[in-house]
Amino acid sequence: MTDQVAPLTSANSAALDTLVELVSSQLADRVEDLGRQGRTLRSLGDLDELATRMVAALPTVHPWDSELGPFYDTNGLSRWLGVTRQALADRVKRGTLLACRTADSHLLYPVLQFDRVGQVRPGVIEAVGILTRAGADGWAIGTWLTTASVAFDGESVVDYLVVHHGSSEATTRVAAAATADSAAWST
Repeated sequence: MTDQVAPLTSANSAALDTLVELVSSQLADRVEDLGRQGRTLRSLGDLDELATRMVAALPTVHPWDSELGPFYDTNGLSRWLGVTRQALADRVKRGTLLACRTADSHLLYPVLQFDRVGQVRPGVIEAVGILTRAGADGWAIGTWLTTASVAFDGESVVDYLVVHHGSSEATTRVAAAATADSAAWST
């Protein structure tokens, strides 16, 4: 163990045990489903690659976690979503995926933008597009998404969207605020 690796605490150990039990139970259910279809777990592909993709769904640790994180790195997100690095880069360029560039030019993708199946949350995707086209960088957009605002009754954009289940009204309100703020930033 290096100086940079935290020891496995008893709290983390208990959480890990619980997580392993939950994954094991859900995996057993999935294996039963596969069996009813006449398939096996191995029919899903290489088991090592499958395990790697499952673990890739867990975000990485980064110093900005307290503000915007946790984050996925490019390798983890591409594995979780099952897409190439180029596909992620294209989505970032089009403003349909939020990425924050580190000082050493690595891209980090805030977890807060995703729903549980890997889709960018309704409202977030609109705001990211609007603010990206206005020239804002990922850190500014992430800060905009996570800072409490009177425009959202004292909540952050992300909290507001979660509370309102990404409704069309909430999405429209977020897009309008992003448009207004991006216009104000450019003047």
